[in-house]
Amino acid sequence: MTMNTYPVPTWGWEVCETPWTVQGLWWHYLYTMDEEFLRQRAFVPIKEAVLFLVDYMKRPEARGKQWGDNKYHIFPTVPPELYGLKPGFQYNYDCLVDLTLTKFVFNAYSKTVKILGHEEDEKQLLSDVLEILDNFPDYPMAESKYGKVFVSVPGEHADVVYNVPNSLMTVFPGEEHGLHSDAETYEILNNTFNNFQIEGGNELVFHNLQAARFGLLDLEKFKRQIHYCRLPNGTCADMVLQVHGRYKDNTAFDFMNKMGIWFENFGLPVVINECLLQSYNGNIRLFPNWLDDKEAMFNNLRAVGAFLISSSISNGKVEFIEILSEAGTPLKIHLPWQGAILKTRNFEKKYFDDFIEINTKPGERTLLKPL
Repeated sequence: MTMNTYPVPTWGWEVCETPWTVQGLWWHYLYTMDEEFLRQRAFVPIKEAVLFLVDYMKRPEARGKQWGDNKYHIFPTVPPELYGLKPGFQYNYDCLVDLTLTKFVFNAYSKTVKILGHEEDEKQLLSDVLEILDNFPDYPMAESKYGKVFVSVPGEHADVVYNVPNSLMTVFPGEEHGLHSDAETYEILNNTFNNFQIEGGNELVFHNLQAARFGLLDLEKFKRQIHYCRLPNGTCADMVLQVHGRYKDNTAFDFMNKMGIWFENFGLPVVINECLLQSYNGNIRLFPNWLDDKEAMFNNLRAVGAFLISSSISNGKVEFIEILSEAGTPLKIHLPWQGAILKTRNFEKKYFDDFIEINTKPGERTLLKPL
């Protein structure tokens, strides 16, 4: 960067940064199933984050009669890139991103303990985690012109213009909601997406990835936004999208492109990856956000469970799915056909369900085709 872009000290109060810092360690395990990595490199940092969050949420200030409930709260905290610290801590507790990422790392820790056989050694901390999860704050919501929506923090109205896509954090990076969600939750997500306003600043990858995760990304609009944000050297800056947040009518739309390289935008390919293949909850979906009139093919995209997936689509129909299992974990996949035939070197079977779960072997290749 050519400058310290936003020197706002109170943004350092964002509690979400603690679980966010170790999230990638759990992802690394999920996508490789490398138990040695989990044991030697990931477990201790994940546990340290959990220890901090448990201690933070069990402080007397974060629970008790002053809250009017029996829940463990995240207090104080700050919604990413919004209010800072407010008088009376008005918007400084139970931010949506804090809650969803805390839940993520608590669940990752609990699963790690079981995988590594540490139940006895971690008995006390595991008990604290489960107690907090049993008494966890609700996600903040508000009423909008579209209906009920998620918002970034309790007490916030539904028409806030965001810089970071806070109201959809349970989709990504929280990975709690998405195409797998129940109908009621999906309706709230849909309302939130339709109601969403963002000024431009940290959304090119982030928000479009969220949209892809629940199948609502407009790919042509995404392409136009990339073109709008592209610099002469081929990288993408963050450009102003709207006013009524921190920006005014006379704000230079490209003021941020003079600040240097916006390295988070190097993650652009992940948005397309998520349109082609999703596996964040362990269940594989093919082309969950793709256009019926656009052909596509991909090879060896990595999925949860240490699978490498290849597939193609033409005229709106998936032509084949080839899967290499690196670790021999169970394969869980939503079939894009009414019927399918599965072949391995030593096995062949027909399926007529739209979701199947089968065991695999390390190094085994599986081919799925429509009947």
